[in-house]
Amino acid sequence: MRTRSTSPLSSWLWPALASLVLLSSAAWGDPFLWRFATEALLIGCAVLSINLLIGYGGLVSLGHGAVFGFAGYATAIASQSLGASLPLVLAVGILAGVLLSVLMALVSLRTSDLFFLVTTLVAGQLVWEVAFRWRELTGGADGLRGFPRLSLGDIPLSAPYTLMTLALALALLCWLLLRSFSRAPIGLALVGLRDQPLRMAALGYQAWRIRLCAFMTAGAVAGAAGGLYPFANQYVSPQQVHWSFSATLIIMGVIGGIRTWRGAFMGATVYLFAQTYLSSYTDRWQLLVGLIFVATVLFMPNGLAERRRRSS
Repeated sequence: MRTRSTSPLSSWLWPALASLVLLSSAAWGDPFLWRFATEALLIGCAVLSINLLIGYGGLVSLGHGAVFGFAGYATAIASQSLGASLPLVLAVGILAGVLLSVLMALVSLRTSDLFFLVTTLVAGQLVWEVAFRWRELTGGADGLRGFPRLSLGDIPLSAPYTLMTLALALALLCWLLLRSFSRAPIGLALVGLRDQPLRMAALGYQAWRIRLCAFMTAGAVAGAAGGLYPFANQYVSPQQVHWSFSATLIIMGVIGGIRTWRGAFMGATVYLFAQTYLSSYTDRWQLLVGLIFVATVLFMPNGLAERRRRSS
């Protein structure tokens, strides 16, 4: 029988490497790199959550980016009147992410395949319409600025290195949460519904309840990351709730490995590197991303984080 290696060394390798990068970057001292790492980690958390839906549940959603962006808008707007305390930001972000995910699931889980894809796209675009049209609340096409900086009591948390530390801590927590979810009975049932839906239904599993739990879990992760994201650049825009951002998350997931957890951060880093650095050399950086995507699908269909299975 072929099984995956689950040794403690392999399980904790990536968190250890991430911590090493964090410590070394303290001596590096480049705020731009810190902000780049913060963005990669937070968007990587969003890719983590969409990997749960697609890689483990077979639920291809084009509205999941709206969950991430909606949480960002919710925390930015709430901070204007309630302050930007870290516990409040995380609570509002998680609540907003779970709420929108539940609403999206109640509508989309009644369908399947192409209709599911279109339903999630429409649901996400409704959020974009609100963000784009309601200028008095969201800033419209100009986005939202002018909200307080992140803090914890009287301790400011707006320094680039501090934000990156928070993003890394959140990424590790999200990674542990989703890994535990995937190994729990409900996660195994989610995979069973992806591969053998008729057999799972015959065994008495209620697909909509299991998938709803997956949506809620993914929404909580995306909401937590999305809630922190506006405070990295003190800005949130309608682009972060547009369907194209959801498609970008899927591209990141495929490049890194849609059925792996560490692949989420690898895919996010590769895409953001191309967007940030390659775009300074050519306006056709998206073409390069497309070539990377095609090469990944052709030569590494399991993504950059593909791990060989051992025979036992």
